[in-house]
Amino acid sequence: MNQLSTADSSSNATDPWSATVAAACDGSRQAQSRLFADLRSYLRSRAAAGLDPHLQVKVSPSDLVQETLMEAYQSFERFEGKTRAELLVWLQGILKHRLLTAQRKFHKAEKRSLRREVHIDQAQASGSRWAVTDNERTSPSGQVMANEERERLETAMTRLPERQEQAVRLRNELRLSFEEVGKVLGCSAGAAQKLWSRAIERLAEELTDEESSHS
Repeated sequence: MNQLSTADSSSNATDPWSATVAAACDGSRQAQSRLFADLRSYLRSRAAAGLDPHLQVKVSPSDLVQETLMEAYQSFERFEGKTRAELLVWLQGILKHRLLTAQRKFHKAEKRSLRREVHIDQAQASGSRWAVTDNERTSPSGQVMANEERERLETAMTRLPERQEQAVRLRNELRLSFEEVGKVLGCSAGAAQKLWSRAIERLAEELTDEESSHS
C-alpha cells in the first residue's frame, strides 16, 4: 500500500505531462503516441468496466482501446482541450462510442445467429466460447512476489464502487491532481479527494484482512 499512500506527496511536483500535452496539441505524433501509451492501461480498465459481461467473450477490452486510440490518433486535430484531464474526457467519449457500437453489433449478430444457426451443435459452440476465455487468461506459473501483490491489488480494485476505482486509477496510475480527477469525474476537487480517500481506506482494510486470513 506504500505506492498508494505516497501519491498525495507528489502533488506539488513538476507536472511531467504539461509539455507532452502541449506538444501533442501542436501536432507532434511522437507526443501523441507517448500520451496514448501512458493512458492505455487506464482506458482498458474503463473498457472492461463498461463492457457487458455477456459480450466479454466476444469483444476484447484491449481491442476496444486500440480502436479508440487509432480513432483519436487519426482525428487529434479535433481535440480542443489543453490539459490532460480534458484529453481523458475526450478519449473516454470516443471509448464510450466504441462500447455502444460494439454492443449494437453484438445484439444484431446475436439475433441473426438465433434465426440462422439454431441447428449448430451446442456442445461445439460451448467449447469455442471456453477456448476464447482460456486464451485471455494470463497467470504465468513463474510469477514473482511483486506480480502477485499487484494482482491482489488489482483484484481488490475491481471490487471498489466504480467511481472510487476511477479516482484511484486517475490519481495513482496517472498521477493526476485532485482538480484534474474532479474534471474527469465531473465533480469538485474536494469530492474527488474524498472518493480517493474512501477507496484507499477500503483497499487497505481489504488487503489487511486478506493477509490475516492467510497467516
